[in-house]
Amino acid sequence: MGRFCGYKGYKYRPSGGGTRVAGIVLMIVGALMFLIFVPRWVWTSALGIVLISMGFLLWRFGE
Repeated sequence: MGRFCGYKGYKYRPSGGGTRVAGIVLMIVGALMFLIFVPRWVWTSALGIVLISMGFLLWRFGE
């Protein structure tokens, strides 16, 4: 059915360099915060998890 309706199996993604780089930076900063501050404060490790999630969403769906 895919060949009849034009589905090629991939999503067209224009090169969104700015949001992809910002997403990668957010993931790195979040991972560093999570690794450094886990033993000390719970809120900073939670912030690290949020930054990683936001960075992944920007990297994955950013255009």
